[in-house]
Amino acid sequence: MSKVINLMKRREEEVLNSLLSLSERTKGFTKPELIMIGGYALRAFIHFSRFTRDCDFALMKRDGWNIDRIKEILSEGYSVEEEQKRNNYGFLRCIKFVKHDKVRVKVSMDFMEGEIRGREAKEVIKIDEAMVKNRVFVSIPIANKSIKLPVPSYVDYFIMKVVSARASDIRDIASLICENGIPENLLERVEQVLLYPEIFSIKLKERIIPEIRRKTFLDSWRGIFGTTKYNEEDRRKVIMELEKLIKSKNSFLS
Repeated sequence: MSKVINLMKRREEEVLNSLLSLSERTKGFTKPELIMIGGYALRAFIHFSRFTRDCDFALMKRDGWNIDRIKEILSEGYSVEEEQKRNNYGFLRCIKFVKHDKVRVKVSMDFMEGEIRGREAKEVIKIDEAMVKNRVFVSIPIANKSIKLPVPSYVDYFIMKVVSARASDIRDIASLICENGIPENLLERVEQVLLYPEIFSIKLKERIIPEIRRKTFLDSWRGIFGTTKYNEEDRRKVIMELEKLIKSKNSFLS
């Protein structure tokens, strides 16, 4: 286990160096305007950190493709592993291998332009002007240091987590609700940024709430963050808040 932790720490050190370089080369994440999403952004909203493999960014599509610019300014050692450009959606994955003892550690940076897309066809989130305008710069701990990074508004980040709804996302959602509650203006924002707004309620009903109801959820929730803080009362609170959301009137969730 200690070997795995050391590998993850080495990855975080390289991520930190890459972010510092990216910040310098984009004039503080403003040219182009980047928004950090995924696991690292979670640290802006809750007190706990968990290791995450990828460093993910979203950016709005304007004239041309911003990901072409990104390829030119990434720090030394990165290569393009995957690139897509389709209508309003662009995706760029850049990777770098760093040495740790006798092992090569893979560092990955993903950039999604125009839309954030998941594994299923209806998992599409538009990266709109409001998402860029409402991003906030927060000091986030990475590799025992703090770096100021642009993250989405709480409501936009919450929507991203619900639409993704992987096992790790569901535990993140539970922590987000425990510490921050349900975001304000959530249903209005869902209708603005989701191409298929119904996917939001489907994820809640079929994936997220059933998972949190499982008897084993509390242990996995504590385990991913390495804490004993969360308890059965917290789990019930999260379920109650999500069920209230499902029952909201005058919305597609009802």
